[in-house]
Amino acid sequence: MPSEYNKQQRKQLELYFRCLSSVCTDSVMGYHYIPFGFPFTDRFLRRSSMKKAFSAWSVTNKESLLSRIHWLLEDGLREEYKKLHMSLAARNEVSRKRYVESSVDHPDHAKVVIVNAFLNQFPSGEIAAFGGAWAIYMCNMGITYGYLTKEEAWGMKLKAAHHLQNCYKSWEDYLAAFAAGNSYFASDSEMKMQAHITSRASTLLGSSTLAMGKAKWGVA
Repeated sequence: MPSEYNKQQRKQLELYFRCLSSVCTDSVMGYHYIPFGFPFTDRFLRRSSMKKAFSAWSVTNKESLLSRIHWLLEDGLREEYKKLHMSLAARNEVSRKRYVESSVDHPDHAKVVIVNAFLNQFPSGEIAAFGGAWAIYMCNMGITYGYLTKEEAWGMKLKAAHHLQNCYKSWEDYLAAFAAGNSYFASDSEMKMQAHITSRASTLLGSSTLAMGKAKWGVA
């Protein structure tokens, strides 16, 4: 790890990285992941959560992991989402409603519904939160699986965190963007996958929180 960070700073940043990526796990392990990471649940997670995540992202070795992390940071459907967001934002309310209704038979109808649903809540249309969170999460899984060294993962996590901080000004903005990106990626127009994000938001933003205390937004 870079020598310019002392032990306490690295510890604080690792907590920040885990807070950023905690939205990627929808199991009860998420509550252990924020304070501890993977070590105490390593064996269980290899069999379940991490194995499931790597399978979903077609990660089988170091090369495929690095390729996926690169895609998440450089693409992650950001431009595709933003293009649709700008198209809808340019229309008035009546025109948007007609456009959404007219797309019902189109293969991307679910994505149109999602972008429209987040239009006012999420005016920037920047879903870098989705790719950044998953890139950090995969770095941590990569360490546990032996695909990445701590030094390799550290550099990529720091890069992701800096990018996210350039895109968002607060935990609230970041979480809204992740929710939009997560739904868009899964074409989840009914928002069935958002319960765990709401739960993580409560953990990160509540009165006795990690995010508002030890892991304030923008510490990287």
